[in-house]
Amino acid sequence: MEARIHQSKVWEIMERKDNAGNPIPFSFQYAKMDGTLKTYENVVLSSIYSKGATVNITKKGESKPHTFRKVLIVKFNGKKVYL
Repeated sequence: MEARIHQSKVWEIMERKDNAGNPIPFSFQYAKMDGTLKTYENVVLSSIYSKGATVNITKKGESKPHTFRKVLIVKFNGKKVYL
């Protein structure tokens, strides 16, 4: 059986910081509108929008964040996300 993680735990882990106050990197996979899957490795959370439906993720070495709808994340740190 594949390891799984509940969607509510994903947001808690995304928001974690190390002892110096820096965001802890994570990886995730999401479903694009055309049905393909895209994987991001070694990214950090930039922000969660006020309604909580989307998150901003920054890739290592980049300054401009990428925005994702939270419900489209299907894997997090190698674990299948479930509702």
